Amino acid sequence: MTAILAVIALIQHLTINRRITRATRKTEERYKTEIKNFESDIDRLNYLLEEKKSTENTQKNSSQKENQTKALPENFVLEQKKLEHDKEEIILKNKKLWEMSVLIQKEKNHIQLLKNDIENKHRNITDSIKYAKRIQDAILPKEDVLRDNLSGYFLFWLPKETVSGDFYWMKQQGDLLIFTVADCTGHGVPGAFMSMMGVTFLNEVCTNINDDTQPSQILEDMRGLVISTLKQESASPLEPKDGMDMALCILNLKTKKIKFSGANNPMYLVRKGELREFKAIKNPIGQYPRLKPFETEEFQAEHGDYIYMFSDGFADQFNGETGKKVTYGRLKNLLTDINKESDNPKIQKQKLLDFITTWRGNFVQMDDILIGGYRI
Repeated sequence: MTAILAVIALIQHLTINRRITRATRKTEERYKTEIKNFESDIDRLNYLLEEKKSTENTQKNSSQKENQTKALPENFVLEQKKLEHDKEEIILKNKKLWEMSVLIQKEKNHIQLLKNDIENKHRNITDSIKYAKRIQDAILPKEDVLRDNLSGYFLFWLPKETVSGDFYWMKQQGDLLIFTVADCTGHGVPGAFMSMMGVTFLNEVCTNINDDTQPSQILEDMRGLVISTLKQESASPLEPKDGMDMALCILNLKTKKIKFSGANNPMYLVRKGELREFKAIKNPIGQYPRLKPFETEEFQAEHGDYIYMFSDGFADQFNGETGKKVTYGRLKNLLTDINKESDNPKIQKQKLLDFITTWRGNFVQMDDILIGGYRI
């Protein structure tokens, strides 16, 4: 919460800084215009002074123009008065220019102080977010669980910001291996808060599992905890609800039977170059206007099968040239193709990275991206 308030304060300071910069720029432009006008007046006065000097020299050296010589003193008096008046104007304008330059310098000093303050706050916020990243990484389970029980796996995790709203989780208990990929509401700091809450709830719900444990019941328990913790029971039906989407599997390491349940997020099984989709219930883990019970689907896995679970970040990424999304249809084809090319998890992960990097181009990453590939 402190990091969020600091971000809001930073945005406010940046807005003030932009306003002050625009005001200063306008003031400097106005001052520059007046300075040009002053310089023009000074040039005119200098010209008149030179003319006066020239006339005086002509008067002294010219004894032949007696009639003009008698008229010159009167003209000189008038011109001299005008020059004195202009001189006073120049003095006033120079004083005004000095005051303006002092004002500009004060404004620049003030802007510099604001800039230093914003940089300090930004540095503090960045340090806080980096530390939050360390905490998020620390609470995620170690990948040894997957490494010891699967023939291969990869976790293609590409957060939009330093911390992520997508997370993975896994646990082994006896002959059972639970693994999941989840996508929380939002990304960055808010998403990270939700992801850490999701990991905590999974650790709580999956304390004791056995052969009778159903993935659908785990999702139901998770939903109850989210609704209760975030006090969503009394919230308005039209109010946006925080929560998470999740695909969750329980693999029996002896029998190779897999039970799956999904909250908005499906699961893909690729076997011998053919992709099969296991659909999810179109409900999130959280409050929803039309709550549906989650369902479990069971199947027999075979050696070499690939299980893919993912967030929506990959499919929703826009193309840098056409502006089109990847879409789930293209993701299905991509996973099928890379599976045919190689069953090496590292190669598959690299191909996914190469594809999304090329697809995105210069377009900003829209959301956190997470794809888990699990080889039975």
